Amino acid sequence: MVKKTNRRVIPLSLTLATAVFFTGASSLFAANDQVTRIPDRMKAGTIIEFDKDNKMKIIVEGEPLAKKRAIIKKALSPEEQKQLEEEEKMVQKIREEAKDLPVYNIENPEPQPGMRVIYDGEGYIKEIMYPQDVSTYAYNPLPRGTRKPPGTYTYGNNNNTITITGTTSGSVLGEGRFTNFTDTIGENDNTLKKGDCATKGDIDNPDFGTKLASRNLENDVFAYVYKRDNGALPDAVLDIWKTGVELYGLTWSSTLSFKGRYYYEF
Repeated sequence: MVKKTNRRVIPLSLTLATAVFFTGASSLFAANDQVTRIPDRMKAGTIIEFDKDNKMKIIVEGEPLAKKRAIIKKALSPEEQKQLEEEEKMVQKIREEAKDLPVYNIENPEPQPGMRVIYDGEGYIKEIMYPQDVSTYAYNPLPRGTRKPPGTYTYGNNNNTITITGTTSGSVLGEGRFTNFTDTIGENDNTLKKGDCATKGDIDNPDFGTKLASRNLENDVFAYVYKRDNGALPDAVLDIWKTGVELYGLTWSSTLSFKGRYYYEF
């Protein structure tokens, strides 16, 4: 649908799947419920599946959600404060350039028989697995070095937004949830290491090795990371490789996530 505002709002279907392993939250849905949408959140580590009648079955019973630990925020040095101010100018510039571009609201796919959904350590959707006969709906990244047409793309349960301006040249701004992953091999048969990250490849799939400016918005720690993998990221804008979270002033755990943003020019 298109809202009568100065920005077009276009709903899309979210056809995603990704590599897997996490846990997370309480749910209003019970086994054998006839549901019309995929639950956005369940208990930590829950796995659900829809049967031939499209009733939801709990395959793995999750654990109650742990309380998220607060991230300590330290005062910025004068140099860090200046960098933040310059960064805010860049962010505002991208938003201004995008204000008249369409807004695409990406929704989760409708439940269908045989679909399985895996929830991460905080109870958010980590992976959507499709039956083989509907595998065409599975995660399909864009060609390397490309991105969706200009516009603002929103999705997930964590206010995730990826804003793209320009076609042959322009900017990308991702804002929302940063998660972490522990795969060993990236998109180019490369061995993943600290400082590597994965973008949401079906919206933003920059060239291998692209340098991304990024910030932990919970403690204002800035870091450069390098895109060396891609994934579906159904509820995140960026996936940081394991100990790379230390670049943001954090200690790694498999369930760690935080609010962040990244940007780059192309």
